[in-house]
Amino acid sequence: MFSFLLVWEDAAERSPSGQMAMDEALLALSPQPVLRIYRWAAPAVTFGYAQRHAVAQALAGSLPVVRRWTGGGTVFHGSDLTLTLAVPAPHPLCSESPERIYRGVHEALLPALREKDARLASAEDCRAGAACFASPALHDILCGGKKICGGALRRGRSGVLYQGSLHRVLSAAPLAAALADAHAAFFPGPEIENKSSLLDLTKYSTDAWNRMR
Repeated sequence: MFSFLLVWEDAAERSPSGQMAMDEALLALSPQPVLRIYRWAAPAVTFGYAQRHAVAQALAGSLPVVRRWTGGGTVFHGSDLTLTLAVPAPHPLCSESPERIYRGVHEALLPALREKDARLASAEDCRAGAACFASPALHDILCGGKKICGGALRRGRSGVLYQGSLHRVLSAAPLAAALADAHAAFFPGPEIENKSSLLDLTKYSTDAWNRMR
C-alpha cells in the first residue's frame, strides 16, 4: 500500500483517552504515513464515533470506555495488538473510497499472519451488532470462521486514520513489510506529544466527547 512507511512501536503506558489522543495527534502532525503499534496498560473499551455511550457502557460493564474519532463498533482491548495508520492528506491513498482503503489494509495484512485459512469477510459472513468482534463486517479478517482483525476509518481534510485491533501476536517487522516496500523507525517529537496531551485533556477524557450521544 505504501512505498515508504514510518513505524512506531509505542511502548508508553497511556490511558485509554491518551491512546485515542495520540492517534489523532499523529494524523494532524506527521508529514508521512505512520504505522503505530501498541498494547494496553490495562483492559479498556473503545467505541465508534456514531455509537451511543450508554450502549458501549452496558457492554463494557466496569471497564473504562472512550469514544473513538473513527467509526465502527465497541472493541474490548487488553490482549489485542492495536494498529493505527495515520496517512496525511497529500498521500494518494486519501483519494480512495473508505471501502477500498479498508479492504486494502486488511488484504495487505493477510500474508503477515501466515495462517492458511485467514481470509477477508464476505457479505455472507457479516452480522449486525454493537460488539465489534461478535459482528464481522465486510473485509474484516477471519480465521477459522472467527474474526481476528477489525478496524475503523476516518477520512477527512487531515487525511485518513485507520484504527485496528488484531487478535494475534506479531512483531512490527512483518506488519511493516506487509504494508510497505520500505520502512524506518519513527520517534515522535515534543510537538506530537504536546498535541496528544492537549487532545487528551480537552477532548478524549471529557464527558462532552464521550457522552455526546
